[in-house]
Amino acid sequence: MTAIAAHHGEDRDLLSRLRFAILSLELLPGEPVSERALEQQFEVSRTPIREALFHLLRDGLVVREGRSYAIAPFDVAEIEEAFACRDIVEPAAVRLAARLATPEETDAIRNSINFSHDEFTPERWLDMALDFHVRCAALSRNRCIVAAMQDVTLRALRARWLTFSSAEGRQVTHREHSEILDLICAGDGEGAARAVLAHSASVREEVLETIEDARRFMGRRGVIGR
Repeated sequence: MTAIAAHHGEDRDLLSRLRFAILSLELLPGEPVSERALEQQFEVSRTPIREALFHLLRDGLVVREGRSYAIAPFDVAEIEEAFACRDIVEPAAVRLAARLATPEETDAIRNSINFSHDEFTPERWLDMALDFHVRCAALSRNRCIVAAMQDVTLRALRARWLTFSSAEGRQVTHREHSEILDLICAGDGEGAARAVLAHSASVREEVLETIEDARRFMGRRGVIGR
């Protein structure tokens, strides 16, 4: 491996570690962060920290506060908008997926969700929570749909993590994801569309309730709106 390739690999690893720290609420919404503090916490130099912060700003997980940074607060209005957009995009995605997906593609997705459920770790579950919806959208063969699903899913993922603390909640998610995939495999696009809308509605309600409950320990900086 060349020095340049190794450098890029380290940058990707740092970005992944920082993103997980934010999505898993190790770094709390509204919490100020500095390049120097992140250097010390992650034991890396300033340049990869700045590169990672650039990507996290683009993803909406970090915001600028003057010359400093903060972990983006939960924005209730933005989360509502994300679910509204998802309810337009995802039914179209699974209708196309039901027509176009191959057995090999759906088998790969099923193996992934079963593995993340049966061999639970926080990292695997967070990856699956984003990966399932984006990979199902990718079965549509439409890159714009995939990009939209990745964006709206990421915007609600931190709040979704608050609901993953119980084994019962993870079981419900696994069952609903499996049902959606079964309908795609059966070529039932309309059934899959109804299933993703029902799943989205229950997730939206759970997420918004959980954010309200979380205000107590996040404070005004951590949650905006409502």
